Amino acid sequence: MRKEKDILRLNLVKVEKSLTRVEKNWKKIDDELDLRKIGRKDTPFNADVRKRMMSAYELLDDLLGKGVEPFSIESLEDMCELNNLVHYGLDSKLRQEYVKAIRANEEKFYRNIDPIIKYYENHMEKEPHPLKVAAEVYVAILGYPQLFIEGNHRAGSLISSWINMYYGYPPFVLSPENAIPYFKPSAEIKKFADKSTWRGRARLPKYRKSFKEFWEKHIDWNYVIKNSEK
Repeated sequence: MRKEKDILRLNLVKVEKSLTRVEKNWKKIDDELDLRKIGRKDTPFNADVRKRMMSAYELLDDLLGKGVEPFSIESLEDMCELNNLVHYGLDSKLRQEYVKAIRANEEKFYRNIDPIIKYYENHMEKEPHPLKVAAEVYVAILGYPQLFIEGNHRAGSLISSWINMYYGYPPFVLSPENAIPYFKPSAEIKKFADKSTWRGRARLPKYRKSFKEFWEKHIDWNYVIKNSEK
């Protein structure tokens, strides 16, 4: 389903600058999350998290360069690897220490990925709406049952950005300016997306709509390499 025009590529320098700003402003962001009763994040956004996120962005850019379509058969192993990277980066010693957790995470991924693949294929077959699909995929990754054991926020934003860029739209990259608007609907989706409960079924459409609005507003061409920069 690759479009005729070129697939976009990431400006990794600008991505890292934005994540560095998040790192420097994390205490202020986390305090604001607590003040607004969104909830502090379990993992502080420190230098290690930034480096691991950059290793994931580097893999994503490589996949875009190779023209790998998200949710194709050839993409699945790398999609799972994106989640591994946001947790462990390229640290082989750390991966060996958590080898059981990595295997359990992969099992959960392959157990839960099929409905998301079918959704993607059905909605991109005729008249694709990539931004809508990217937002819905993020909600599906974060909702019940979550695609990964941990790291669904980070991996979800990468996978949804993969959809965007494959179809010619810019990615979402976390910044101090968009952090609160991003974590607020994400926390609500995670809390209420369990379709097995009445409350989850009633509230999920609201959060799908709100996150789609967020996604369309906060994707940014600043993180795309221009032709003159290639």
